[in-house]
Amino acid sequence: MLNISVARVCSLLLLLFVALPVVADTDQERAEALFQEGYILYQQRYSPNAFTKFKEAAQLGHAEAAYYAGNILRRNSTYITAEAEEFYRQAAEDGDVYAMLRFAQKGKMCGTLRDCDYDREEWLDRAMELALPKAEAGDTEAMMALSSAFAIDGDPDKDFEWVERAAESGHAFAQYWMAVMLDEQDRGFYWTEKGRREDVLKWLNASAEQGFPKAILKLAVELKEDGRFEEANEWVGRMGQTDYYDALVNYGLILLEGPDGMFRHPETKPVEGLAMLMALHRQMGKFEVKEFVEQYKADLSAKDITRAEKRSEELLVDTPIIYYLPKFGM
Repeated sequence: MLNISVARVCSLLLLLFVALPVVADTDQERAEALFQEGYILYQQRYSPNAFTKFKEAAQLGHAEAAYYAGNILRRNSTYITAEAEEFYRQAAEDGDVYAMLRFAQKGKMCGTLRDCDYDREEWLDRAMELALPKAEAGDTEAMMALSSAFAIDGDPDKDFEWVERAAESGHAFAQYWMAVMLDEQDRGFYWTEKGRREDVLKWLNASAEQGFPKAILKLAVELKEDGRFEEANEWVGRMGQTDYYDALVNYGLILLEGPDGMFRHPETKPVEGLAMLMALHRQMGKFEVKEFVEQYKADLSAKDITRAEKRSEELLVDTPIIYYLPKFGM
């Protein structure tokens, strides 16, 4: 018969209780690491690989990973499938407002048989009850979530109001989104188009100054459209410092086209422009980028092409190139 003293049992129990938080911390850290890996893959539009990471993180209790796992499944089928519903429910029960809002959406979200086991109005109420006090306390992420809740609820004025409040509080995406709503969705009331245009540029500038890449690109384009080429080209340089796919493609093309291009860039920089496109193709393997590379190589000397190839080895090294997909917009 095994003989274990009371002191030994107490020692074992003490070690167990001391070890438990360490295991929990390790699981939490592992889940966060998996989520971050999955998020980069998601932003690169490598959804199958991202799903694997998100699923594993969700199994370790990561709510936001569960939300994104559900998102990938929903986007693949255009419906909330039973599996997607399970992930969304995990995220929602852990307090993810956007998961609650997925349940609150109307239309085809519930699947072909319309047999999803949830109440839309109940989830919308829960989302608003969770987000509203945080938003009123100044949480800009909650403000943006609340704006989405009001959009689902059919209240565009409240939707716009909370985006504006988040923008005024310094939220970079909200500032960018304000410009999009004013410019592309004709939201808000203005006596003159000049006033509207001034606010579009104001919000884009505010977001771009914070380094939000989509705002940097859009601001450069809008200034170019207004014929303000010198100001536009100041932002072109910032485009080349981002990790945003669309900005980097345009940056390379603008440098290659120089004064003859749409941006009227003051100087043609064929080596730098081609090098950026080469580096981008190396990182992403996109066919459209390869086509641009081949197109512009035809107009360059062998010496410039060699210089561009060498320079490309120094660009975008260990830099994940992403698309800045919104959490709820897709």
